[in-house]
Amino acid sequence: MDNNHKEETNKKLEEEEEEEEENKQPKTIMGIFTREQFIMLCVAVGLVLLLIIITIPAVIVTQSSGSGSAIKVSFPSDGDMLEFLMKNGKIPEKDGLHASWYHSANSKAELNEALKGSVMVLEADVNVQGHNTVNQTNIPIMAHPPAVYSDNTLDEWIDAVLKSDKGIKLDFKSIEAVEPSLDILRVKNQTARINRPVWLNADIIHGPNVPGLIPVIDGARFLQLIQQKFPEATISPGWKVLYLSWFPNVTYTEAMVMEMYNVIQHVPQKITFPIMAVMAKKGWPHISWLLSQSSRFSLTLWQGTQNPTVNDLLFIRDNSSPQRIYYDIYEPVLSQFKEAARQRTRPRRFYPGGDLIDYFKPKDNDGWNIQWQTVTSREFLLSVLRDSSGGMLVIPVVSSAGAPKTSVVESSGSELSLQECLDLIYTSPKPWGLYLRVKSQSQLAPALKLLSEAYDQDLLCHPTWVSMEVSHGAFQTPGYISGKDFLSTVEATFPFVTLAPAWPQEALSEGYTWALVEDMLQLFRGVYQDVSLQLSTVPLGRSDAGLQQEIQKRFSLTVEISPGTDLTYLQHVKALRQGNRHRTFFNIPQAYKSELPSKVNNF
Repeated sequence: MDNNHKEETNKKLEEEEEEEEENKQPKTIMGIFTREQFIMLCVAVGLVLLLIIITIPAVIVTQSSGSGSAIKVSFPSDGDMLEFLMKNGKIPEKDGLHASWYHSANSKAELNEALKGSVMVLEADVNVQGHNTVNQTNIPIMAHPPAVYSDNTLDEWIDAVLKSDKGIKLDFKSIEAVEPSLDILRVKNQTARINRPVWLNADIIHGPNVPGLIPVIDGARFLQLIQQKFPEATISPGWKVLYLSWFPNVTYTEAMVMEMYNVIQHVPQKITFPIMAVMAKKGWPHISWLLSQSSRFSLTLWQGTQNPTVNDLLFIRDNSSPQRIYYDIYEPVLSQFKEAARQRTRPRRFYPGGDLIDYFKPKDNDGWNIQWQTVTSREFLLSVLRDSSGGMLVIPVVSSAGAPKTSVVESSGSELSLQECLDLIYTSPKPWGLYLRVKSQSQLAPALKLLSEAYDQDLLCHPTWVSMEVSHGAFQTPGYISGKDFLSTVEATFPFVTLAPAWPQEALSEGYTWALVEDMLQLFRGVYQDVSLQLSTVPLGRSDAGLQQEIQKRFSLTVEISPGTDLTYLQHVKALRQGNRHRTFFNIPQAYKSELPSKVNNF
């Protein structure tokens, strides 16, 4: 019995020792992990799952926005291109000079090259696959005629560009490509959101050197489809243009510009008109008129095979707002132009037919504060150019006594030729305006020819007015050039001026009557140039005070005041001062001008 009890006691002690040994070993889970290791594993797995949960929606959102990693500030597809580039840090200010362009990014290789570069806006050509062949489809592809096949569809092109930070310009090469392309744009804008400006370009009007038998894209259909399918864009309607070096003076005509305006005047979108840069200066009277018709309008100067000159580009820049001109120009001209444009001390290349207030920038934009001087001799002109700060120079032009075909300055003693007079003015660095008072009918065309030659040589960068007393309608007067002949001669010889017609003195015995004014307004109503009607103080004093308001609805006024003018008439001039001050000018000798406040209270 003792032996049995002893064996049981020993067995119990062995079991207790085994249990104690087990308690000394670390406990494991699944025979692999300790409790602490298992807890750490669970935490790690949880963190990974949480990261996945956060990352997947973020990736989905990024992919759906189409922005890739490039766009900092998303922009509507019909937004302003310069504002988009500025807000995304591409340009320092809203100035078209800073924007850069890539042409014909059509094939996948060309597109990839463009995407890798620093250019800001990609331009590509859109057609339908197999256009005008038996294999034509409805699939928009990226190809410039004559190519009608491509390794790149518009669908693929848009997807690739939306992963970049580039703006988009699509140039449609056939009307068949427009509708399916706009459908693609609409769908992508709805599903992926096009987050940058889109320009839609097509040549819809026959331009310089292009005959009517050459097909252009149907403008009415092009604009209609945009309104129906994808109105959230900037429209770029252009002219089909051909530059011929043996016809260097051919440019955009008034008829071409008016045809374009009639097509697009009611379109609500932003519009940028593509203008061939080498033709822009010659066509500026009409182009600038078109630009002035709406704040929604801008120009895109583009380069063909012929390089524009730096001076031509500076001319456009100096006569427009930097925010409204884009420069799609090649190197090296582009860099040369940028360098010249940034020189703050360079002289402004002013359009001769431009606004006096814009040129002189007088105090308070008041025409009264522009100085006028009449050239009487070479010596007088030299003293004015030396001692005065600038202003309008009145040049009375007559025929030379010894050479009737030569234009000279009236009463200039040894006869100062108009050519020499102009040359002296061109060399002055001061701001001068030219006022040619042509007193001989035979000298109108020769004087205009001198201006035209100076303009072509980039010498004429001054506001230029051409004035004559004309005969027409109620003021038909023998011995004076007819108003229509005056207009036709200016248009045929050098139209880039401000027209400054005057009534013959013989017709003003009763002052400026309503009949005289209405016929003058009718004569000049259709012209595209600026017009300033010339008034004299004596007949003005006999006229209805309401005439000024009627005239200034369309034209400006210039009043000539001579020393010794009766105070009664000066009161009428004072009344003009109370009207539209930036549309009323005063041709008055500076010395006499300073005396007027003492003669007429509150002048």
